[in-house]
Amino acid sequence: MDGFFLAALVRELQDSLDRLDAGLPVGKVSAIGRDAVALDLRRRDGRWLVLAARPHDSRFYLTHRHPQEADMSGEPPFVARLRKALRGARLVGVVKVPAERSVTLTFAGFDEAEQPTRWHLRHDLAGRYANLWLLTAEERVVEALRPWQGLPDAPYHLPPTASPTPDGSAMPPEHRPQTPAELEAFLSNTLRGCHRRLVQEVVFRARTGTPWEAFERVHRELCHPRAFYLYELPEGPEVFLLPLTHEAGLPVTTFASAHEAVAALYARREHRAAQASLRRQWQHAITTWRKRLERARHKLDVADTQAGEAEQYRRWGELLYANLATARRTAGGVEVVDYYAEPPSALVIPLESPTEDIAAAAQRYFRRYQRAQRTLVANAERRAALEAELSAALDCERELVGATDEAALADCVQVLRDRVPFDLQPRTSPPANGVRREKADLSGLRRYRGPEGYEIVVGRTARDNDRLTFELARPHDLWLHAADYPGAHVVIRNPQRQAVPPAVILAAAELAAYFSQAKQDDWVDVRVAERRHLTRPRKGAPGQVLVRESRTVRAMPRETLPRIV
Repeated sequence: MDGFFLAALVRELQDSLDRLDAGLPVGKVSAIGRDAVALDLRRRDGRWLVLAARPHDSRFYLTHRHPQEADMSGEPPFVARLRKALRGARLVGVVKVPAERSVTLTFAGFDEAEQPTRWHLRHDLAGRYANLWLLTAEERVVEALRPWQGLPDAPYHLPPTASPTPDGSAMPPEHRPQTPAELEAFLSNTLRGCHRRLVQEVVFRARTGTPWEAFERVHRELCHPRAFYLYELPEGPEVFLLPLTHEAGLPVTTFASAHEAVAALYARREHRAAQASLRRQWQHAITTWRKRLERARHKLDVADTQAGEAEQYRRWGELLYANLATARRTAGGVEVVDYYAEPPSALVIPLESPTEDIAAAAQRYFRRYQRAQRTLVANAERRAALEAELSAALDCERELVGATDEAALADCVQVLRDRVPFDLQPRTSPPANGVRREKADLSGLRRYRGPEGYEIVVGRTARDNDRLTFELARPHDLWLHAADYPGAHVVIRNPQRQAVPPAVILAAAELAAYFSQAKQDDWVDVRVAERRHLTRPRKGAPGQVLVRESRTVRAMPRETLPRIV
């Protein structure tokens, strides 16, 4: 985020503060990772202020999206100190430090003695110096989000300046760029972090006038933007303060608000990253599948080679029978005449023991030969199946590579879910504690309204059972299944994490018994366990579950609860 866009964001937020007499009250303070904080400013539009201090990805913008909170056990100490300082405080001012990528937010609040005071929240966005600082009214450091060299109560100092914005009035005319090429080199070397397409735009506009006049016109547009433009570039989405006239064919979305443009930018980037992650996961699954098949084919090659060498066992068995009367035992086995050689010569055939019967040894070699022949036949059938499966894996790999847009990728994933082995398919990782979840997709599942308003969900197929148990159920939800009988997985949703009443458990147990192969019995034992005590067995089929802790209830198989449409 460059200084021009940061200035536009600060002006827009300050304009909203100027329309209020007492500023914006601070509500919730949330940690969204180890290096980002979100402030609920109780705005009428419900937007949160996101402050991210990530090197090379610092962020300062308002967003309608509710931030995903981090696990409280991993919350930085800075957030707890900031929450304490801003309790009951109001945001009364926001200022961008001149010539710096740094913003100061001023809050009117209270100190530890409940006396009115001012707090400053300094947000540095300068690359590796990015940080969030909680400062006193005298600008002394109380706490910082990221580690810093210093001690609490020390004076705050701005990070080193990477490169100042060029001042045309201070530059002698003879030193100004005279050609578009000189202007491009000047901007690339002077404006650190300036997007290359912005440089190209300045150079493109310089073709219709003097280079420095073109730069000054663009500079005025950057300092006083009229709109904000979100472009879909080949390398990814990017937002600009002026239209790119040299890239007229690129898809663009225009915004009147800087914060809305930046929020849309990061939403698109996150969606793009999610799509790329989904593609990588499936590519890894297909690659693992293909390598597994190739290893199996290699093992067949080795087995076929060994079975092909078993031809000598048949010869040894026939030679032992042919030399039963003349065979002579030696230290290495038994010496016979090899009639397959030309001319016939002596051959020593190994025995399992010096006293092994020669006829029994011949039978043993015949059995080994017959076993090798059966192996060759079985391997031929197995090889045909492996080649067909390997061809399917290569087809899946080509389909994934050919899915270039989002719709094609979604269609491809649906096909892959039916063709890639279940144990290799990407799993939906359960989010950490405290993370706000999206609305669960309960399509294809039976839903019932249980006693006291509890929702009970029942799976239909093995894959539905697996999705219900390991993707949709939360750690404190109750899981039920008929003991010792195949059947549906039943989940009692428990979002409040309270003790589930016995009547609800009994009603869910009746459903678990009803949707099982024991539904014709009078009474059925049903296992009850919390979701957090379940694990998926390694290489297990869909719907298989390992239960660490459970209890058993007896229920009558019946379906009496009302369905949720």
